[in-house]
Amino acid sequence: MILVDLNQVLISNLMAQTRGQIDDLPDKNMLRHMVLNSLRGYNLKFKEEYGTPVLCADGANPWRRDIFPNYKYKRKKGRDESDVDWSALFQMIGEIRDEIAQNFPYIVLHIDKVEADDIIAVLVKEYHTKEKIMIVSGDKDFIQLHRYPNVKQYAPIQKKFVEDEDPVK
Repeated sequence: MILVDLNQVLISNLMAQTRGQIDDLPDKNMLRHMVLNSLRGYNLKFKEEYGTPVLCADGANPWRRDIFPNYKYKRKKGRDESDVDWSALFQMIGEIRDEIAQNFPYIVLHIDKVEADDIIAVLVKEYHTKEKIMIVSGDKDFIQLHRYPNVKQYAPIQKKFVEDEDPVK
């Protein structure tokens, strides 16, 4: 199973398209093209050994904010202070995610109030004994999942595998 952090793919392609300067909404067609090309590349790179790609997407209003209202507060503060129309940008990202789910042979998991990280962690814990798993994300929080057998991680931006001598630590 190939577990892809879809929001990371969407955001990294957005940053590549805008060269990190989001002054206006990006070209949706180009962003869609770039994301699909990235997904195709991960599929080609890993499908023979790991099988089916599962695209895991962040849901809005993560459950952690219900417990800790300041969760990711600095990110929200930064968005509030910027001139970028984040609502329109997140709407565009959601539309691309939904188009992929409706029109491509990928499994897309998007659950309200649940982050992609949570979806990936649950799938790893459930399936690590049944099949090999490749996590496609540069997020180092996933290192803790390397403790399970058959789990590896690839960081697409750095184009390298993420490894750690002691994932339990």
